[in-house]
Amino acid sequence: MVIAVQRLSKIMKPLNLPFDRSFLSVENHCFLELREALERETVLQHGKFWLFLKPCTVKLLLVTDGGLDFSDAYGFGLAAFVRTLLDMPGRHVRFEITLAHIDVAAANQMMDTKPRIANRITRFRFDKPAHFGSSKYDVVFLFGIKTSFSGRSNDANVAPSPTDRLSDTELRAVTEVMNDGGGLFATGDHGALGRALCHAIPRVRNMRLWQSTSAEVADDEVSMAGPRRDDTNRLGDVGSQFDDQSDDVPQDIQQKLYSRWQGLFRYSFPHPLLCGPAGAIRVMPDHPHEGECIEPPVTDLDLDFGGPLGKEYSVVGGAGSQPLPEIISVSGVLSGTTSSGKAPTTPQSFWGICAYDGHRAGIGRVVTDATWHHVVNVNLIGDSGALMGSPRRLGFLLSPAGQADFEQVKTHFRNLAVWRARPESISCMNSRLIYGLVWNERVMEAVLSKTEICLKDTRTHVFSSIGQHARDVLGRHVGACQTVMLVLDLVIRPTVPELVADIDPWIDGDQDSDDGTGWFDRDAAARHRTGRRSRRAARAAARAGRGIRLWPRHAAAARGDGERWRRGTCRGDHLAPRVLGGCSGPVFVSGLGQGRLTGHGRSHGTRPDRVMSPSLPAWGKSHEPPQGSGPARCEPGQGTGSAGCQ
Repeated sequence: MVIAVQRLSKIMKPLNLPFDRSFLSVENHCFLELREALERETVLQHGKFWLFLKPCTVKLLLVTDGGLDFSDAYGFGLAAFVRTLLDMPGRHVRFEITLAHIDVAAANQMMDTKPRIANRITRFRFDKPAHFGSSKYDVVFLFGIKTSFSGRSNDANVAPSPTDRLSDTELRAVTEVMNDGGGLFATGDHGALGRALCHAIPRVRNMRLWQSTSAEVADDEVSMAGPRRDDTNRLGDVGSQFDDQSDDVPQDIQQKLYSRWQGLFRYSFPHPLLCGPAGAIRVMPDHPHEGECIEPPVTDLDLDFGGPLGKEYSVVGGAGSQPLPEIISVSGVLSGTTSSGKAPTTPQSFWGICAYDGHRAGIGRVVTDATWHHVVNVNLIGDSGALMGSPRRLGFLLSPAGQADFEQVKTHFRNLAVWRARPESISCMNSRLIYGLVWNERVMEAVLSKTEICLKDTRTHVFSSIGQHARDVLGRHVGACQTVMLVLDLVIRPTVPELVADIDPWIDGDQDSDDGTGWFDRDAAARHRTGRRSRRAARAAARAGRGIRLWPRHAAAARGDGERWRRGTCRGDHLAPRVLGGCSGPVFVSGLGQGRLTGHGRSHGTRPDRVMSPSLPAWGKSHEPPQGSGPARCEPGQGTGSAGCQ
């Protein structure tokens, strides 16, 4: 009974659906509460339970200015975003967060009551060693609202700062961190909001618009009230209102898909930033006037802030390919949206997120976003100033459907930190995921009848089965995209690097060509290699476990007593090849469930009352009227590779 209740609770938890506990006996209710308390403690106090394999630490710096802060206020506070990062699920990583404000900020604006914040800095400067440096942080987030600076404090050894941007010494410090592998995220809002903090920083300066596109409001694509503004609001309960940004109806986005052929089948994935355990991330909070991302028009500039710093966009190996920023999502503007008195909008599409994979060139990764309204409290958890009973008071928390959408958005937040981490941090996280599979999941017990087995005497199909189960479990924890990246980083590159170009969907190349190697089952090879890696990890972990006091299940594994492991958690139907994310963005990965998934392989369907975004055209700003009210649906017998089919 308790096991059944726990499974039901886990199924409903990712969706934040109400869970009726009234049918539980007093004893079973206590069991469930103890289990939930244990799960909370393993997340918040991981070291109490896993002394020999602590999570990797990734150091984050969050910087903002002006009227933005980190408070719980139902406005421009970032507390909901910060709490999402602090509550990172899983055992592979914990984020050590420093909050920084360019200006003076009160204690309650810096989450002073939150003990898990590592540090708080006001009057922040990038050129002060006590505030910033390459060894201090792995990932930097910039949320800018100011269009100019004034009155920034200057120490005796710090030169006066420009009023329209960061100083050269600050720009040099930020560039050095990026060139050393540190990740950077930057965003503003419409027009020139955020320009002072961000517009002069290399790479982010040409991955997003940081000022208006025209002096005429009617022609400005990032205006606040013109007809061509980037208004993503979806209709709420009473017409087109500005405050529809605070209800539980998000905007739908269109992802860029990355593909590789394998024989007769095409494997397609969204960008890792838009991929999670529940499938492809298809929603973002909406807002009446967003900014806009772009791809850099010039890519061969040299950087020099008080001394040369190399190319802005480095070339792989000095003379190879040149990775460049790319648009990974498109947002849509509906026709005639007025958002409380603004000019009726022209139907169009615009670029919402731009990503640069600097790791391929030996430097840090960079992401820009159209607006920080995707992360502030008012667009996530509602507006406390709305009328009592209004759906805008609670935001995504209002309904089960809204909470399910919020889970997608929170997954994206965490992806922003994980994907931009330094390569060595990503390697650490990958190793923790592999060992987590061995010690806490059913990967080995589902395939082997004993824990001690000689690798050279093991048949190939055993490794393939272990790898199949391992990828299934990983997909439920971190999603299909990170599963593929883990296999590539830990298995394929070290052992068969010649297959990387054929398997990795996110690298450059002719993705529609088939050179004949597609008839080789590369996915089967990946499963086999993953199985061997998992088995080696199991043996290493068992040897390391001797002499360490483990939980009974783990102690049994360390002693080689496989029958002591709890059984019955493996279901054979997980092993069938399936499609992740629906047929508009198929992700062909074995054992990851079908349809719009939760982490438990069950579809929660499509929200019936959602106003869908228009069918967006190609990857650019378009002002053609949308065709129909939403994306096409799959017809019976229609193949999963059909473009535009959802």
